[in-house]
Amino acid sequence: MKLLKNMFSRKSSIWLALELILVTIACWWALDPVLVTSYVTRMPLGYDADRLVHMDVTNTMPLEKALQCGPVFRNEETQFIEKLKEMDVVEDAFLAYNNTIGSGSISIGGMLYSKLGEDSLYAYHYGFMPDSKMFEVMGIQSITPGISTSELAHDCEWDRSIIITRSIAMKLFGSTDVAGRTLIGSAYQYNAEESEFEWGKVEYKVRAVVEDVRYSIFDRELTTAFICKAGPSYNIPIIVRLREGVDANWFVQAYRQQVEHDLVAEHCYVRNMYTYQEITKREYNRTHGREMRRNLLIAAFFALNLGFGVFGTLLMYTRQRREEAGVKRAFGASRWSVFLGFLGEAWLLTTVSVVVGCIIYFQFAVSSSLYDSFNRTNPVNRLWFDDFGSHFLVVSACVYLIVLGTVLVGTAIPAWRICRSKITNALKDE
Repeated sequence: MKLLKNMFSRKSSIWLALELILVTIACWWALDPVLVTSYVTRMPLGYDADRLVHMDVTNTMPLEKALQCGPVFRNEETQFIEKLKEMDVVEDAFLAYNNTIGSGSISIGGMLYSKLGEDSLYAYHYGFMPDSKMFEVMGIQSITPGISTSELAHDCEWDRSIIITRSIAMKLFGSTDVAGRTLIGSAYQYNAEESEFEWGKVEYKVRAVVEDVRYSIFDRELTTAFICKAGPSYNIPIIVRLREGVDANWFVQAYRQQVEHDLVAEHCYVRNMYTYQEITKREYNRTHGREMRRNLLIAAFFALNLGFGVFGTLLMYTRQRREEAGVKRAFGASRWSVFLGFLGEAWLLTTVSVVVGCIIYFQFAVSSSLYDSFNRTNPVNRLWFDDFGSHFLVVSACVYLIVLGTVLVGTAIPAWRICRSKITNALKDE
């Protein structure tokens, strides 16, 4: 307490503390969205996207005729897959149902709830065709005993078999050993008699449970389900997994002309291909990219102000105490003790200022809530920023470390120069 009282007896210390309080509030406001968004977008996807390439397929027929030639397109695209597998750099490939996992859009929608319970949750649905290699190629892992990843798409009933993620199984059943159990899917269905869409219910048999999968980079709920479907009639995307060590970006650049030349049939052809990293980047830019860039610019702005403003103030504040350092050394204090004394005061001043700044920001946080711009429809997975207490403490700790690091560096540089100078010079300068 004596050290704190002596420190704040100097006007320069009071002004520096006020500046650090303002910097703390500004850093809190700028850093909160950056930390939350960075955490969500860097969560595991649940599948191995590093060596995946998406290929768009288009047809050469008018729409009405194309709808009648589904088997023709399926056969031609199957030939495309066989040609792709002949490439030395390709490990495997499959025909996707429609919009593939990770593309940022869903192919089927629905509300799932347990037949035996009251809990319900919304799940993002993706279709997979029977006996396809979707789970193997995507790298989605089965956790159901007796059903390997390569067997997930086997023995499925069209429009009746469903594969759910760990989080859905735990929420609805309290266990992951739920193969063979029944779920009820509620979704809008077209009523031909009434010529309108209405809510309908369909029973699904749980085929297996897989590890949690995020349907896109901004998904934070891990409630993705896969339903066995017959497949669309035309324009089915092809997903390719490259061999170990093959870079996806290199493959797209090096093999684009060969793919466009070889993968051409009478009724369809490969129009374009791009890596899953491109898909992730595109979806990120479409959703939170602009907001994230804005927050990063704001954070960078305050970081520069912190770096130059506080750093400059600390240089002047420490240099003004050259005589004090000289007197202490004249009475026998070592260079290190004087130097550590400067750092100790800087640490104490920063700690008090940041605590006060966080308390002030806390008043705003209580009334306006903390940052979370990610849609949440299910109370399935709680992250650190879902709880007000942990959210506030984590961001406050990050703000404290940033401010403290800057203050200690800004104090150490001039303090060390003062401690290295001769005692007579330190006293004479004053």
